[in-house]
Amino acid sequence: MHIKTKISRLILGVVFIVTPFLVNAQNMSTIPTFGVRGGLILSTVTGDDAIDQFAKKFGLQFGLTGAIYFHPMLSFRGELNYESKGGKFSNHEMNMNLNYLTLPLYLKFNFTSDPEIYIYGGGYGSYLLSANTKGTYEIVLGEDYISESINEDILKNMNQFDLGIIAGIGAQGRFNRWLDIFLDLRYTKGFINLDNNTSEIRYNFNYTNFWPEQELDKPKNKALIISTGFIYYLDPR
Repeated sequence: MHIKTKISRLILGVVFIVTPFLVNAQNMSTIPTFGVRGGLILSTVTGDDAIDQFAKKFGLQFGLTGAIYFHPMLSFRGELNYESKGGKFSNHEMNMNLNYLTLPLYLKFNFTSDPEIYIYGGGYGSYLLSANTKGTYEIVLGEDYISESINEDILKNMNQFDLGIIAGIGAQGRFNRWLDIFLDLRYTKGFINLDNNTSEIRYNFNYTNFWPEQELDKPKNKALIISTGFIYYLDPR
């Protein structure tokens, strides 16, 4: 087949794929937006065998969101959220609770309009507001087990900052001329070690008789976040 014919068919194929999105874009707004969001966080901590990798700790997310548009289908978005993360211990009825102020920044691409089906990806930075280990701990003394309640502040043993990636998928539909409502699912993965190497025993449980003894590797945050909220348009559509 002649090379010009191949190129022509390739161009026609691209036009065929892109045209439906461009038609949808004609009915989509480029007005800057802001909104509120809240959701449920299912989190754990990787790199620490004391934390159960399969059991998820439940936490909350709530905050603000805003967007500017490069194109009706492509926007840049930022958020400022409170997020409670952490993990559940494997052998004790205890949680490690990490409370962050988080700034996610990402690009969002819409496949359709009203309702919008979208994907997004980017990164986040977090500042640790508070951290503790709380629950019931079993101390091993010979053949006996003694249960004790623990509520230990571990903030001084933690890195104050966390950085990571986010990726998500969701849907957004019109509530009225001023408001949209959305629902999305987000995956987050941290890059920064939680431990700052200042704890005498271990970063998340500073107790001399910790059982069973397990080595600390490179603990990092990981979470799934299910969120909903409202998006407000500065001009009615």
